[in-house]
Amino acid sequence: MLVQRHQRRVFNLVYRMLQQYDEANEVTQETFLAAWQGLRSFRRDARFTTWLHRIAYNCALKQLEQRKKDSALQIAIQAEAVDSDERIGAELEAHDRQAIVREHISTLPAKYRVVLVLRHLQEMTYEEMAEILTMPIGTIKTHLFRARNLLKERLEAFDQEWKTKG
Repeated sequence: MLVQRHQRRVFNLVYRMLQQYDEANEVTQETFLAAWQGLRSFRRDARFTTWLHRIAYNCALKQLEQRKKDSALQIAIQAEAVDSDERIGAELEAHDRQAIVREHISTLPAKYRVVLVLRHLQEMTYEEMAEILTMPIGTIKTHLFRARNLLKERLEAFDQEWKTKG
């Protein structure tokens, strides 16, 4: 019953962090397994949803770290092989504007990406975010401000680069 009730929101959070459907499915399952195993440790001073989202967040961060370790060499090889002009042209042909924004969000540091996802895609309040991320609301607002500015700068730079190449 808990899985049915919370699976969609947990999956959405994990998917937004990982940007890969299959990985998000696996991490969602890991989240519910971890929640089941830790159910006895659940203190009722927080909402269950907040507790569950915190577990999902931690599982997704763990997966991101693992991915980073696994793909460091592969990324270096690909970066050398791909000419930036071809990559930008292929991006614009293959993706619409929304996909480009999602790509830029996925390159933000995890602490900024997660606040954007929780606030704008999961539509959580600052209080809910503070409980999930275990940080003060002021820090969350600061991260959100910096995330928005960094995303804006990167998108503007991308647009400028595209205009000069095209």
